[in-house]
Amino acid sequence: MHVLSRARELNSLESTHIPRSNPTTTVYMLYSDISSPLHDLFTLHKRATKYCDADTKVARVCDVRLPRSYTYNELSLKLLDSLDIMCREPLKTDYYVKIDDDLIMSESMLDRMIRKMATTDCQVAGSIALDYAFYWPEGKIYIFTRSILETACKNMPHITDVYPSEDITFGLLLNSTDTGMFCDNMWPRNHWHKHYSDSRVEINYTRRRRQ
Repeated sequence: MHVLSRARELNSLESTHIPRSNPTTTVYMLYSDISSPLHDLFTLHKRATKYCDADTKVARVCDVRLPRSYTYNELSLKLLDSLDIMCREPLKTDYYVKIDDDLIMSESMLDRMIRKMATTDCQVAGSIALDYAFYWPEGKIYIFTRSILETACKNMPHITDVYPSEDITFGLLLNSTDTGMFCDNMWPRNHWHKHYSDSRVEINYTRRRRQ
């Protein structure tokens, strides 16, 4: 069995070059009726382009309406349809960020991570999983460069099968074990999934099933 080396930690990487002063970023989210309608309580969610199912009822939230609707087990197809729309347009921004609709993270933390990433050779930052024959970023949040999206766009027509998880399918699109390409951004803790609390705030996402 092939065992992958653990991805390097983003915060431990040395700066190898000086980036442009303000790297540009596109944040996107796969949105549906099970998502919270009060997404704009969180500035990072408000900033995200929302790719919606064809039958999503909260139409005012949707930035892009996809051609069909998807079950939870079809999120890979939803991701591929969303990427296909992105790939048809000129890719202009430096970094792309995929976030889940139950991610809890401050916008300033994301911007600091991107500024750090821009000084390194890391091209995909996230919680990098090692349990397949290729690296893949777990889905709460991951960041990737424009060149990575160009690779995914080029490889999409050759994908004949997908995984139940859209994020494993994204890893399949890259199909890489290049340790220089991936880095881990989980430490120190900079984002939370479904739950966050401190001395003044407590946030909990509840589990809801699609109607």
